[in-house]
Order: sequence, then structure tokens, then C-alpha cells
Amino acid sequence: MCSIVNNPYTSDLLKPNTNDSENELANSMIINSSPPIYYPITENDRKSFKNLKTGRIITEFQFKVYDLCSQIPEGYVSTYKSLATALSSSPRAVGNALRVNPFAPSPVPCHRVIASNFFIGGFDGEWFGKDKKGKVCDQDDNKNKYEKVNSKLERLAKEGILFDNEGWLIESQRIINY
Repeated sequence: MCSIVNNPYTSDLLKPNTNDSENELANSMIINSSPPIYYPITENDRKSFKNLKTGRIITEFQFKVYDLCSQIPEGYVSTYKSLATALSSSPRAVGNALRVNPFAPSPVPCHRVIASNFFIGGFDGEWFGKDKKGKVCDQDDNKNKYEKVNSKLERLAKEGILFDNEGWLIESQRIINY
């Protein structure tokens, strides 16, 4: 474990503590912090803003999805269906917009969106427990092949959102409906 001691610029969060999990959390926040991603707010900026993942201009609908998703607070999740209902759209359209989200994980935390049956769902084009043809894979395959979904699970676990080994949400009271 990494810790910074005797540094006048260090906050109390980074000093040794008897609670190792607090130290690990503080250190992971420092290590994993990245510069903020520019998120266009004005209509004029949005009209010509290109998605770095796709090379295409982000659509008005995609911005609506990103705006709504950005409101999901840390420690909570919402569903593709809930976002779709709020936008008068379909869960698949919401999922397609989030699949190419260039603003992840901040300011648009798309990892906080799960399936309406409280299943982990997908992340960045992968779907937990299924190969590209939709065939169900065994759990050992998931651990090795599905690194994107596993990163979603890890991010959510750091926020206190836990799933069982089969991909189901453990605490459904952490759901936000729009």
C-alpha cells in the first residue's frame, strides 16, 4: 500500500490510519484521478462537437442521454429503461448512446446504468455473461474475456454498489428512477 508521510501538502486522508480500507480508497482516488473531460454545455458548442470514440458529431439525443446520466449520484444506479422513459425513447437507444459515451466516467458516469431487471447489463459494447453472438458463457470465461464489464463492476463496487457472481444487483434500494 502506498502512503505519503511528512509532506506539508498532504491532507489527513493520506496519512497512516488504523483503517486500511480508508487509506486504500484515498490512495486509489489520487492514483486513478485523471484530468477532467471537457463537456460542452452551450448549444453552439454541442452542434459541432465530435465524439473521439466514433469520429462523428454527437447527436442531440445522445447529449440528452448524457445530460440525464450525469445526474446519477455516486453510490446509486439507474436503468436503461428509466432513462428511456424520461426521454420518451427506448432502452436500446439509450444503451447505444452510452456505448459510445466519450465523457466516461466523469462527467457522464454511464457505468451507473444497469438493466431494468437489476442485472449488470453491458459496458462499452460488452454484455456480461454473453459472447458477441448472444451465447451464454460460463463464469470462468467471464473473468478472462469480459474486462470492460469487469471494470464496470469494479467501479460500482468502489461506490458501494455490489452484484452477485451471476451479475445481479444485491441492494435494489440504490436505484434511481426518473
